[in-house]
Amino acid sequence: MRRARKEREERAAFVAVQAILRPAWIESMTLVQAISDGTTPSQIEADPRLFQAVQSIACILESLGYAVFARMVPLNVVDELLGGTVRVAWRKLRGYVEYERERAGSQKNWEWFQWLAEQIDRHSKARTSLTLGAHDAYRDWRP
Repeated sequence: MRRARKEREERAAFVAVQAILRPAWIESMTLVQAISDGTTPSQIEADPRLFQAVQSIACILESLGYAVFARMVPLNVVDELLGGTVRVAWRKLRGYVEYERERAGSQKNWEWFQWLAEQIDRHSKARTSLTLGAHDAYRDWRP
């Protein structure tokens, strides 16, 4: 059972790495990370490249959030690989998501993206954080 679980976690990590190593993800996340605090939803929607990047990142993290909820991908794997990225993306896009929900009259918009960010904050066991990178947290690692 332990070996099967470990193999499943390794496959999940591989799938997560494949998702983030695509050029579209990298370009989109670069744009999302560069969003200034206080950027309004109308400013996001006025820039077609940024709008597409926001939609892409939110959609990918929405899917990943549901995959964690359904226990297809372990939370600790997502936390270690993408925890900081998920936290930053949620911080940058929260206002836009809330705007979309209000406009749609539904709390369903990007619900699993928000859920994922909240679960990472709530259950994180990663030694890394937004202020402590893997290069420091795992400095003494040995093969």
